[in-house]
Amino acid sequence: MQEFRIMRWEEARHLAYPIRLTVFVNEQQVPEELELDDDDPTAWHAVVLDHGKAIATGRLLRNGKIGRLAVLKEYRGLGLGSELLKTLVSYGRQEGIKQFFLHAQTSAVSFYERHGFKVIGLAFEEAGIDHIKMVLMSD
Repeated sequence: MQEFRIMRWEEARHLAYPIRLTVFVNEQQVPEELELDDDDPTAWHAVVLDHGKAIATGRLLRNGKIGRLAVLKEYRGLGLGSELLKTLVSYGRQEGIKQFFLHAQTSAVSFYERHGFKVIGLAFEEAGIDHIKMVLMSD
């Protein structure tokens, strides 16, 4: 059974960081020193648990920026990324956020477009990977 939970970093760190380390550092070769940042302590973190095992994560900053969306490889293709994104947006709306944005890896643009995000501006490099800014306006 899968459970989606929103939590503060103090509670989320031991669940979310191993996923981020696996996906971003090990798989995508993002330098480990770039993975944790000053935004983690103030962000809301979503964690997906499957029978108690953390399998996916993402975060939402108070300014509406969604990031660090990651699903462990063996759980990809099950719709968890979509549900995780919807969970973060829904929670943000409850907290009064009107506009959401993110820096999408260019390979994931179509995923975010399916969820109503629109490309803004030109591609840029972040942590050695091409990204592009995308925004979602609240209903």
